Amino acid sequence: MHHLKFPVSDLPASIAWFEAALAATRVEKYDHRHPDGTLFGVILMLPGVPIPVELRRAPAAATANAGFDPVTFGVDGLDGLQRWVDHLDSVGIEHSSIITGFIGHLVEFRTPDGLCIRIYTDPPNGFADVEMRPDQVEFEHPRLGPAGPS
Repeated sequence: MHHLKFPVSDLPASIAWFEAALAATRVEKYDHRHPDGTLFGVILMLPGVPIPVELRRAPAAATANAGFDPVTFGVDGLDGLQRWVDHLDSVGIEHSSIITGFIGHLVEFRTPDGLCIRIYTDPPNGFADVEMRPDQVEFEHPRLGPAGPS
């Protein structure tokens, strides 16, 4: 992968949100500007993510993707997930409770445009021998289910 890209409607608000929620750092030398100087995209780096993340001003795409979860970040175990919950609480980012999923646990939170970001516990022995466990999934949770987030 080269980079991840998120559509946003309000670039300054989204930059501030990613900085608070995900401890993102903006790399201003990679700012995307039109010939007239108008800023339309920025590059962020997230701790523990080896590729850049682009926020691109695209209001129609941001609205169309609201409620969808295009990316899930991994974390080691429930303790690691709880640290994320504590962090999100400390910076005032609304999030789900810890939810039981098919192969572990996750927490979900949403960008200012309503795009869902999930942090999921990584399988302790990797993905090769993971057993899907539909019997344990909290399908009744309002942020999880067969149709995806609402």
